[in-house]
Amino acid sequence: MAICYIAKTPDYWLRVKLESNEIISVPYGLKLERLEIKAGREYFKILEGVYKGKKASVSMPPGGSYLTDKIKHQSGILLKFDRKSQSLHVGGAGPFNAFSGGGHSGYTPVSAGTYLLAIPAYPSAQTRAAYNHWCTYHNLWFRIGIETTGSRFLHAGIISDGCVTVRQFIYDPKKKEKPPAGFEDLVQGAQTAPGLLGLPLPEKPAPCINWDTLVNTILLCRHDDQAVGKLVVT
Repeated sequence: MAICYIAKTPDYWLRVKLESNEIISVPYGLKLERLEIKAGREYFKILEGVYKGKKASVSMPPGGSYLTDKIKHQSGILLKFDRKSQSLHVGGAGPFNAFSGGGHSGYTPVSAGTYLLAIPAYPSAQTRAAYNHWCTYHNLWFRIGIETTGSRFLHAGIISDGCVTVRQFIYDPKKKEKPPAGFEDLVQGAQTAPGLLGLPLPEKPAPCINWDTLVNTILLCRHDDQAVGKLVVT
């Protein structure tokens, strides 16, 4: 079996075609079995994640390949999230700023427990271009739990519908500061749905971790063929 992986792309996603002709996106570092090269396309079998067992192909770029054998997965990583202090530990590093929103429109913070953290399955559309000021991979989200119907994720953001949301900046309406460009809606949100913004903030908020740094820390970790590691919520 010729093992290979999705090579690095600018946004860490690669669009490929399944045998059914459906076009999907797969993340950097996804493990594959290389099958053949035919008519300018590389054919492979996906060995992990939500499309495990599916066969797919991708057109080859001039003089190169979107597949590589130069990647080595690391052991599964452990993340610990404390809801009260709004803090996240990643492996042995932290605390970093994160929160889980609720208290509006039926949303509730994530429950205490231990969850698998899934290999990313698709680029999230629930983000905004303004995050580009801080990070590149803000549409790369990790599902909390491996059930594909799950709607809670570990992700970069400033608004949380019950996910574990990793702040890229801290907005404190008590300081009467204007939010950054592209986030003007936070002023109204702080008034109408403060829980979704994790307000009020803890007395001493943890520092922010750059989302790209976090992604590069955990994306190539593997607990098994469906998860990068575990998330413990207290």
